[in-house]
Amino acid sequence: MMRFRHRGYRRALLQRLSGENPNAPLPSGGSTELAFTSALLQVLGRLAKLDGRVNESEIAFAERVISQLGLRLVDHERESSRLAAIAEFERGKNPAFDVLTSVRRLSKAIGDASILARFVLKTFCEAAYLKSSYSWRDAQVGGLRLKDRQFLREVAEGLGFDKAAMLQVCAEVRGSGVWSAAMRGNSAQSKRPDITRAPSSSMASAYNLLGVSVDTSPEEVRRAYHRQMAQHHPDKLASQNPSPEALRRAHLKAHEIREAFEAVRQVNRARA
Repeated sequence: MMRFRHRGYRRALLQRLSGENPNAPLPSGGSTELAFTSALLQVLGRLAKLDGRVNESEIAFAERVISQLGLRLVDHERESSRLAAIAEFERGKNPAFDVLTSVRRLSKAIGDASILARFVLKTFCEAAYLKSSYSWRDAQVGGLRLKDRQFLREVAEGLGFDKAAMLQVCAEVRGSGVWSAAMRGNSAQSKRPDITRAPSSSMASAYNLLGVSVDTSPEEVRRAYHRQMAQHHPDKLASQNPSPEALRRAHLKAHEIREAFEAVRQVNRARA
């Protein structure tokens, strides 16, 4: 009954999340809106806290996503709304709190494995990619750390998706996956790279992204990495009041630069 009663609200959310109409008028969603807002903030809080710390980029991402969605719970002109939003985010950060119950409640409100649920899952995958500590040496799929991947799988199941669907959604967020083959890493496959051969297409992309070559010294590679991060770091957009989509692209770009640096650094270490 809830899904039929708030159909207009769900349709507007879908238009905003998909980019079809970012400014779609958002009617009152009642209990569906409450379930959506609570689950969104709680999951974002849990994802931010999984590595033991929450950085400003993750908080900024959460604020901009919920601003994009026009959630009335997050009305910065009303102190009570702001405090309520913070409380939901903090609740999600608490490992003792059952976030998945909120996810299942949301799934009942918007439909198991629905198109809207898929876009919600995509938003969570984007949040997971904000972590700055990923490297190709981690056990990962497309750059996702093990803890993030395990939690996203539980969230996906709560929304009605299986593991394959979750990985597909994350792959869409990741883009073409140009880095995954070179960066994935596996302790069971820790062979020394053959540096006598020309770099693979993935490694060539890593060198190009950093603006260096195979013969560049490790010191210059590090300097090139810092130059690229200084140019593309999401914090540079802060004064420009970027759209949520621009902020997401900036985070993904910075993530690619970090992965490229890690890949080139590993090759240099093997060469030493």
